[in-house]
Amino acid sequence: MRPPLGRLIGRILQVVGLGAALFYLVETALDHWVGFGEAGVRLSVLPLLVASVLTVATYGFLVWVWSRSLRWWNQHLTYGPALRIWFVTNLARFIPGTVWQFASLTTEALAHSISAVAATAAMLFQQLVLLGTGIALTLALAPGLLGDRAMVWPPSVMLAAVSLAIVGAIILLPVVTPVLERWTSRLLRREVAWPTPGRAELALYILGLVLPWLVYGVAFWLFGLGTLGSEAPPLALAVCAFTASYVAGIIFVVAPGGLGIREAALVAALAPYT
Repeated sequence: MRPPLGRLIGRILQVVGLGAALFYLVETALDHWVGFGEAGVRLSVLPLLVASVLTVATYGFLVWVWSRSLRWWNQHLTYGPALRIWFVTNLARFIPGTVWQFASLTTEALAHSISAVAATAAMLFQQLVLLGTGIALTLALAPGLLGDRAMVWPPSVMLAAVSLAIVGAIILLPVVTPVLERWTSRLLRREVAWPTPGRAELALYILGLVLPWLVYGVAFWLFGLGTLGSEAPPLALAVCAFTASYVAGIIFVVAPGGLGIREAALVAALAPYT
């Protein structure tokens, strides 16, 4: 039985995207191979340990935010089962074909007696907000990443624009909720109900999802310190490059879990400074 044309095209795009990203990574590694050897790796235990703790803690925080947001759909889930569902579902992201992530989420949700529609909607909503806050943070820190190329965007102007964008999202999100419901339901071919929290609660939720980007960025910076020492990128650059690369992985949906895309984007962001 031949696969539908749309699925076949999706698989081809996955192969092309992953192939291009891997080719870029290999080509960059070969071009800088001598530099890698000269730089060397000087392991420092303390920064690596702190980076690991921050990464695990931030992962746990994201699970907690997701489990708490289920209340907007009148669902309740304790932290232990939420951690299991999140972990298993995120592993399924790396299997080619987005259907596996949502199939896994549906199975796990039903096994823990919560609505699969609510679990899916809460996860999609969190990913949407993370994407928005990630883009906003990248723009705010763009001068640190682009250097002299970003002088047309003074940091104060960028911060003001990002702040206005976040305020606009808080105001407009409840208005566009019906459109999002129709779009995601059509995309996933299942009913998806978006939440309608109060604006104060929504503002806290959105601002709370800025924090993981910052902490993950700090962890990445510490990882650089723990492996490269004084050759590691500065803090602002590390946070911006990490956030921008992860956002690229989210946007490039044809790559399972953004695999290869994030790494290629990270190399592209940091290559001019190495």
